[in-house]
Amino acid sequence: MTQIAPQLDQVSWLGRGPGESYVDTSAATHIGRFKATVDELYTPYVFPQENGNRMDCSWVSLTNLRGAGLLVVGQPTIDFSAHWYTPMDFENAKHTYDLVKRPFITLNLDHRQTGIGTASCGPGVLEQYRLKPEPFEFAVRFKPYTADAGSPSELAKQEFK
Repeated sequence: MTQIAPQLDQVSWLGRGPGESYVDTSAATHIGRFKATVDELYTPYVFPQENGNRMDCSWVSLTNLRGAGLLVVGQPTIDFSAHWYTPMDFENAKHTYDLVKRPFITLNLDHRQTGIGTASCGPGVLEQYRLKPEPFEFAVRFKPYTADAGSPSELAKQEFK
């Protein structure tokens, strides 16, 4: 988790979308290149909770309206979410009106996320969708980015210096 400047609220990614995706809900998504604002990534569940994950992403960029910002590349892929709220904000809120917009964007980058199940209104996560403790390799690369520097997909293939 990292804090990002509030101006970088224009999000593009190559991965699952356009809606949120978790390992047990990803069949409702497809791989493609998508764009959204941080506001549009938020899923307003009645009971505030983790939401808005996008999985199997090769890269994600967060830019301002002029296309300048940050490119994050997964090695091999990443899951991400971006919110105006912190994980503790979701943890402490009992209702959506308890969430107060922060003056920064919280960017979450993950190797994987466990499934979401329906534990808030039904059974928990099925066994095949649970993360298990096991060794894995995962890296992310960060690069300043402008839209006129080239395609994020092409830049993601380059070695960063």
